[in-house]
Amino acid sequence: MRVIFNYDKNNRISQPCAIALGTFDGIHQGHRQLIAELKKQKQRYGRQTIVYTFLTHPLQVLEPEKAPSQIMLLSEKIKEFSRLGIDILVLNSFDHAFLHQTPRVFMDQLYDRYHIKTIVVGFNFHFGYQGTGDKTFLEAESREKGWDLICVPPVRFGDRVVSSSLIRSSLSEGRVEEAAKMLTRPYCIKGKVIHGYGRGRKMGFPTANLQFSNRKVLPKFGVYLTKCRLNGKMYWGMTNVGQNPTFSAKGLSIETYLPDFDGDLYGQTLNISFLIRLRGEMKFEGIPDLAKQMQQDVKNVKKLIYISNWL
Repeated sequence: MRVIFNYDKNNRISQPCAIALGTFDGIHQGHRQLIAELKKQKQRYGRQTIVYTFLTHPLQVLEPEKAPSQIMLLSEKIKEFSRLGIDILVLNSFDHAFLHQTPRVFMDQLYDRYHIKTIVVGFNFHFGYQGTGDKTFLEAESREKGWDLICVPPVRFGDRVVSSSLIRSSLSEGRVEEAAKMLTRPYCIKGKVIHGYGRGRKMGFPTANLQFSNRKVLPKFGVYLTKCRLNGKMYWGMTNVGQNPTFSAKGLSIETYLPDFDGDLYGQTLNISFLIRLRGEMKFEGIPDLAKQMQQDVKNVKKLIYISNWL
């Protein structure tokens, strides 16, 4: 996959292409339907597949204080698009000039730079100044200019439409299994293992303290069964997300105990996938009570691991 950081908005591609437009926050089930339509266009007509999206979420420009936490960081998005087999990923900076573009100007720039044969969008796609560009506008454009418009219908999870905001809500409420179904994979947080306070080791449960991006969505505070990737190998884990209220700690932490790992983790990159929430965060009277609960947590985790290995 070719990645283009289109800062000057001058990227040009002369080959006939099928292009998907959108924010692609999380690359969930709905987004994957758009990508599936792109790939059909390539299989049928040999068209280049292009995802035309943004470096950052538009709200970071429109209303920074309301910009949502990210389901995927940019590096994670790039890796996932590559895995999905896209030919070209065009990443645009969403600035004030882009914000004030009319739908007409936006489309004329696309025509000038790309040989468009197909455009793929979601059912609720809006673009241009104040979101005035929509499906109706694109339908008229496609008839006039002679390209195909594919508008992908909503993908539902139960009685709700799959969306990035719904996934963020599920994660913030601890429903990681629900989020995984909408994402088509468990929600992940990656980072380097750094030195913590060593409390877990003193209780017999050495934990890896993760240095993570504060831009990522955090699952609801509590203890989770996780699957962790380390140096290309997978390990079961028990991960706590929270503030360590027993020790009146400041800030947030993600700490993981790997039952089947024995070695030095410091400085290594750990990728944590959240599978099941075991319990909420609790404040204990002291270390003995906390250690007792951790023993029970480990038992519960091992039961779940046993069941999972036999599924």
